[in-house]
Amino acid sequence: SRRRSSPDAYQCGYCTPGQLCSALGLLAEAEAGHPSLVTPPGRPPGPVPLDDAEIRERLSGNLCRCGAYPHLVRAVAEVAR
Repeated sequence: SRRRSSPDAYQCGYCTPGQLCSALGLLAEAEAGHPSLVTPPGRPPGPVPLDDAEIRERLSGNLCRCGAYPHLVRAVAEVAR
């Protein structure tokens, strides 16, 4: 997506392929209603709202060597809107 490639989302590019795959997966899973570890129990059926905590948890399997996590969360949140 054009938004995903916004400035400062990635600094060195080392983790870019994994982060992009995870971002696409988390968007699809949230839309399908699949909960994460931080999704409140008893949530009504339907898409999972993607707040910063949800996005961080769903991207947590990827390591970023340059620490661009806040930028990544912001970029994914922008795409999810």
